Amino acid sequence: MRRGTDVYLFLIGMTALAEFAQRDGLFAWVSVRTIGIAGGSRMRLFAMVYAVGVGTTALLSNDATVILLTPAVLHALARTDARPLPFAVACALVANAASFVLPISNPSNLLVFAGRMPALGAWLAAFALPALLAIVATFVMLAWHFRHELRGSFERLEDEDVPPPSRAGVALLAASALALIVVSSREGPLGATTFACGFVTCAFAALRRPGDAVAIVRAMPWFIVPLTAALFAVVAAVDAAGALGVARDALAWCERLGGPWTPLAAGALATVASNAINNLPVALLAGQTLPVVHPLGTLGRAVLVGVNLGPNLAASGSLATILWLGIVRRHGIAFRAREFLAIGIVVAPPALLVALLAAARY
Repeated sequence: MRRGTDVYLFLIGMTALAEFAQRDGLFAWVSVRTIGIAGGSRMRLFAMVYAVGVGTTALLSNDATVILLTPAVLHALARTDARPLPFAVACALVANAASFVLPISNPSNLLVFAGRMPALGAWLAAFALPALLAIVATFVMLAWHFRHELRGSFERLEDEDVPPPSRAGVALLAASALALIVVSSREGPLGATTFACGFVTCAFAALRRPGDAVAIVRAMPWFIVPLTAALFAVVAAVDAAGALGVARDALAWCERLGGPWTPLAAGALATVASNAINNLPVALLAGQTLPVVHPLGTLGRAVLVGVNLGPNLAASGSLATILWLGIVRRHGIAFRAREFLAIGIVVAPPALLVALLAAARY
C-alpha cells in the first residue's frame, strides 16, 4: 500500500482543488454564463458544455467534471426547456475522452505510469494528437446520436443571477494549475505538489470563511483513497499468485502482431478489461506489467488510451461514470446502465480507433 502514496496525495489534493472551485461558485457561474452565451441554440450550448468539460477534465481531472460540473450544468438547464440528457451524457463521456490530455487529467494516469511518469514534453508528444482526435471523435458521434434533441432553439424559463467566483479564488486555482504543469514538465513529485496546492486552497478558504474549509473537507470523496489502497493490496496478491504473468503474456502476444495491429489489440484488451472489472484495477495491473516494456512504447501508449477512453463503452468502466449515474438519477433523470451501453457502442469505437492509430504513429 505504501507504493501508492503519490497517488493518494494526488487524489486528496485534486479533490480539494475541485471542491474549492465548487464552493467558490466557479462551476455554477460558468454553467449559467454558458447558457447565456449559447443564445438559445441547443447545438451551440451542447458544444460549449462539452468544451467546458474538456477544460475541467484537463486541469482538474475527470472526477471533477463528473462530480461537480454535471450537477452545475443540470441545475442551470432546469431553468430552460432543453432536454438535459444530451448535456449530462456529454459531461460523462468528455470526462473520459479528455482524461489523457495531461498527466493530471485522470488518476489512472499515475497508476499506469506509477514511478515512471514521463516529462510533460514527452507526454504531449505521445498523447496530444490521440487526445485531440478522441475528443473530436467523441463530440461528433455524440452530436450525431443526439441530433434530434439538439435541433432548434431552447427557451430560458427563468433567469438566475449567479455571482461570479472571487478573483482571488480564480487566481489561486490558476496558480495551482500552473504549478502542476511546471512540476509535470520537470518530472517532479506530482502527488506531493497536488496535495500542497489543495492544502493551500483549504487554508485560504479557512482564512476567508472557516465554514468553507470544513465544507470542502466534508464534501471530498475520501472513500477513493482506501479503495485505491485496497487495489494495491489486491494487485500484490494477484502478482504473488503468478497471475500477472498472464497479463505479460497477453501484452507480448499483442507486440508480436506488429504494425497497427499491436496498438489496436493492446487498446482493445485494456478496453475490454476496464469495462469488465473497472479501469482502476486495470490501470494498476498495467502499472505492474508495463515495466517489461518501455513506458512510452507502443504498448504503453495503447494501454493508457484503452484504460482512459475505453470506459466510454459501458457505465461500469470507470468510477467516475458509476458516480455519474447516481448524480443524474438524483436530478430526476431516469437513465440505466444499458442505455449508457447503447450510446457507448455508437460513440466509443470510432474514438478508440482514431486515438489508437494516432498513438501508434508517435
